[in-house]
Amino acid sequence: MARARRGRSTAKIDPESDADESECELGRVVDTPEYAEWADGMADRACSHERDPRSVCHHCFQDAGLRRYVRHAANARVCDFCGRRFRKDRAAPLETVARFVEGCLRRNYDHPENVLFYDRESESGWAGNVWSNSELIEETVAADWPVMEAIIACFNPDFEWCEADPALFMPEEHLRVSWEIFCDYVKHRSRFMFLRPDESGRRFSDEQDDTLVRSTEMLDLFGEAIEACNLIHTLGARTRLYRVRSVSDSGWFTTPEDLGPPPSSPTGPPASRMSPAGIPLLYVALDEKTALEETMSGSGRASMAAFSPMRALRLLDLRGDRPVPYRSIFEKASSVERGMPQFVRAFRNEIARPVARDGREHIEYVPSQIVTEFIRRVYRTSAGERLDGVLYPSTKNPEGVCAALFVTAGEIKDSGARYGREPLLRFRPRSVRRLQVRFRSGRVSRWSVAS
Repeated sequence: MARARRGRSTAKIDPESDADESECELGRVVDTPEYAEWADGMADRACSHERDPRSVCHHCFQDAGLRRYVRHAANARVCDFCGRRFRKDRAAPLETVARFVEGCLRRNYDHPENVLFYDRESESGWAGNVWSNSELIEETVAADWPVMEAIIACFNPDFEWCEADPALFMPEEHLRVSWEIFCDYVKHRSRFMFLRPDESGRRFSDEQDDTLVRSTEMLDLFGEAIEACNLIHTLGARTRLYRVRSVSDSGWFTTPEDLGPPPSSPTGPPASRMSPAGIPLLYVALDEKTALEETMSGSGRASMAAFSPMRALRLLDLRGDRPVPYRSIFEKASSVERGMPQFVRAFRNEIARPVARDGREHIEYVPSQIVTEFIRRVYRTSAGERLDGVLYPSTKNPEGVCAALFVTAGEIKDSGARYGREPLLRFRPRSVRRLQVRFRSGRVSRWSVAS
């Protein structure tokens, strides 16, 4: 009865139904020959389905890939599920959508009889993980529940599903696991020769897994992820960047030489999150409290000053709140594109490790140090531009943001060092302050001008 009421001719056309898609967008995004050929090919991979005469519109799906397919296959102006009416064809036959869903699932899944061995002792009867139609569709299809139920009813009820190749990682996990293997490799097996394609271990346990991304290819893959996942952030020239140095009995720091990048020396600078021992980076924060939290380990005196960019800075943005595009199994995307979000999250977790300020070399920092040097020395954007540093979340202040800048002393305006480079930062002498910092419960509680 509800369906009959929604389909009555007296129903009004929703004026907002087409508001989120222009004709230009539909033509550019949906009706490309490449997409049409791929989408129709996915639907052709499906087996026979139960017939369902109803139509469903893209508003009933949350998955971008399914929304796009519905617009591609649309041949009706009324949605039998949400009741929307359209001025143009915007709803597709449900059984056609169900065929597309099955065809896409077959990219990564198969039927147990084609892949697994029978195991009478297992609960499913198969030697491996098995899903029913409803379990797999609920896990992969983001849609309103009545639509999901209808799609499940279209499938052959005798179907069961398993991974198409249980010996391999699924695309969503492939790059994440590859990154974890890379981290283990450069920490414990080969740190300086891993870029050589012919580098190999002496024992079987040293060999890298050929089913994963090899360590020799990991940096190039990370370079692809930067623009694919929209990880470049532009920092405006008016941004204040705060630098803090802890003060001992030796005196206050007031000059750009004192507060700029640490100088090279036989004993330093020490290793940090993104820089190995001996290679300086300028670590700054975007607010005063974070700069103090990241530098100070307890109550004491500190010098603080601000720098400003001489131009807009292009930074690799590794803040956790920056969304990474997600590509589902229902989109025309490679396994690498589908695995990028998990890969980027794994790298962010590596960057977010707390820094132990004990003067010792910590191998936990090696992967992020290697990637940072790759970004600094090798990586270029598609436009051929270098990046100026890395933006990352503070490990000491949950609301804080830090940056590691690829800046030398000679790239700070009015600094005494001269290397023939254009200045990248301006030192603000009026921002210099001598502070007395108070800690409480391991956090900066307040700071004031030192007497």
